[in-house]
Amino acid sequence: MVITGTPGTGKTSLGKGLAEAFSLMHVDVPLLVEKEGLYSDVDRDRGSKVVSLSKLRRRLHGLLMETGGLVASSHVPDVLPSRDVDYVLVLRIDPRALLHRLLSRGWPEGKVKENVASEALGICLAQALDYYGEVKVYELDVTNKSLEDVLEEATKMIKGEVKKTTIDWLAKAEEDEDLASLLASC
Repeated sequence: MVITGTPGTGKTSLGKGLAEAFSLMHVDVPLLVEKEGLYSDVDRDRGSKVVSLSKLRRRLHGLLMETGGLVASSHVPDVLPSRDVDYVLVLRIDPRALLHRLLSRGWPEGKVKENVASEALGICLAQALDYYGEVKVYELDVTNKSLEDVLEEATKMIKGEVKKTTIDWLAKAEEDEDLASLLASC
C-alpha cells in the first residue's frame, strides 16, 4: 500500500496508523532514503535529495518480500512497482488549509506556494494515476479531519465500504473567491 500526497497532508501519521491496523510494516520513505543513501544527487536550489527510484524500488521490493506487506508513505507516489501495490491512497487537502499548515511549520514562502499550487493542480494524484492506474488509486480529503477520522475513512475505502471520491480544487475555485485568489497568488 502506498500513501502519497503533497507535503503536509499527513502521510506518515496515516501510514503508521494503517500499518498498525492491518499488521503491516510502515516505511517512511524520506527517512529510508536518507538513512540508506538511496539518492543520486542533491538539489541545492530546493534543499532536497534527488531520489534514485531504481535503488528505492529495489529496496522497498526487498522489504515487501521480507515482511509480506507494507505501507509506504511518500510524496513521490511511484515508489513501488505497480505489481507490488494493491492500494494507493492520495491524501488531498484544501489549499488554504495546506497554506496555513506549512507556514505554521516555518516553511519558506516559495516552497509553501509551490506545494499549494501542486495540491491545487493535483500533481500527486496525476502521478499516482499515471503510474498505478485508476483501479488502485483512491483520493481522501483530509481537510479539517482528525487522524482517527482519516484512518477510519481510509480503512473503509480499503475494505470497499465507501465509494471513491474525486477532488478538484480548481473547479471549487471557480465558485469560491477566496480559494481562487489564493491560487492566483501561487
